Amino acid sequence: MPGVQVPALKVSVPSSLGGGYVFESPQGGTKLGGPMIVNGKGQVVWFDPLPPTVVAEDFRVETYQGKPALTFWEGEITVGIGIGEDIIMNSSYQVIKTIKAENGYSADLHEFLLSNSGTTDWTTSFNTIGWDVKSDGGPRNGAVLDSIVQEIDIATGNVLFEWHSLDHAPLKLSNQAYSDTAVYDYFHVNAIDPLKSGIVLVSSRNTSTVYGIAQDTGKVLWRLGGKESSFALGPGASVNLQHNSEMHGPNTISIFDDEDVSPKDAPGRAVFLHLNFKSRKATLERAYTHGGLVVPAQGNVQLLANGDVFVGWGSGSATTEFSKSGKPLFNGYFGTTLTSYRAYLEKWVGTPTTAPSVATSKGSHGDLTVYASWNGSTQTRSWEVLGGSDAANLTSLASVKSNGFQTGIQLTSAPALVQVVAEGANGQALRSSATISTSASN
Repeated sequence: MPGVQVPALKVSVPSSLGGGYVFESPQGGTKLGGPMIVNGKGQVVWFDPLPPTVVAEDFRVETYQGKPALTFWEGEITVGIGIGEDIIMNSSYQVIKTIKAENGYSADLHEFLLSNSGTTDWTTSFNTIGWDVKSDGGPRNGAVLDSIVQEIDIATGNVLFEWHSLDHAPLKLSNQAYSDTAVYDYFHVNAIDPLKSGIVLVSSRNTSTVYGIAQDTGKVLWRLGGKESSFALGPGASVNLQHNSEMHGPNTISIFDDEDVSPKDAPGRAVFLHLNFKSRKATLERAYTHGGLVVPAQGNVQLLANGDVFVGWGSGSATTEFSKSGKPLFNGYFGTTLTSYRAYLEKWVGTPTTAPSVATSKGSHGDLTVYASWNGSTQTRSWEVLGGSDAANLTSLASVKSNGFQTGIQLTSAPALVQVVAEGANGQALRSSATISTSASN
């Protein structure tokens, strides 16, 4: 990717990440955004730069057709609402499926979740509806954004489940003030979690509520938080403007609590709550913060298999792995101008179909630096440099360990032609680059 400036995740607490990688989708600032994979040192493994008006969100690894796949939403954003489509890529970074919302709606950025079987897609959408908003300070002939949840059969496009906020959540539950400068986004769906019990969790940012919905009827069975909570909230259990709610077992729910409402500039939290469905009480099990980091929007909580907690701090621009007890095991930071809607820690084996890239730069004393990279390869451990005057008879000039996204290899002299070979963990050749002339080196 010559000339592309890649967003940098600056790592303050490095980690091996248990052999996994960080999956984010940075955007904002002067650099192109896009889905990105980095290692525990903050070194880029794969980056797909998108056009300036296009963004990617909710980038992660899921299972599709029995194999690990990359999934993310891609499109354009207007006033926090996405208009786009859901993308599935294979391990070679090839798009193998594009999914659109159905029934005339457009897929929104806030959730793209494959079912456990990998056969259906849960996605969010928004639709403008004419509505009486006089009770909320607006006109009788006003307009409201209806939040929509769909489950779509990927093979057929059939809609298996569709839920509309305006059918089940009245405007009086909103904590969002009406404004005549934009369509009233009273609900703002931002997370879906379908449970084996037949309940679908739906998170609503602008009512500060997580809804438990019956999948067979769409009826709201219970509400957690907000103005009409079904649960009494214990100390520290109240959340505001939350994102990414997920159940873990029958009684524990994780929520990213943006919290930036009361008091204003309160720090964001990743919280785990215990829900007692008999007594209808919600109590705080544990909470994680990033010092006083304020997170006005976005963010997510991922419970790892070993009990650690991985937190994407959304508009706070940070990413942290905590031990269960709260010790930071990894921390990275994009900087104040870049954000990532969510962040995930996942295992991944990337096998790009493209060849490795090679470039050179001549020094003032006849020496040569050879630059080797292979966007998306997770198996490259070292690089061999071949050189000579004849493309058919190149010889080995150097072999060095891979040092991140781009590895520089110093040669004391400059052969007419060079080529690099990516090598695996056992020194086996994985793939060779093109052979290039060094005569045009800078």
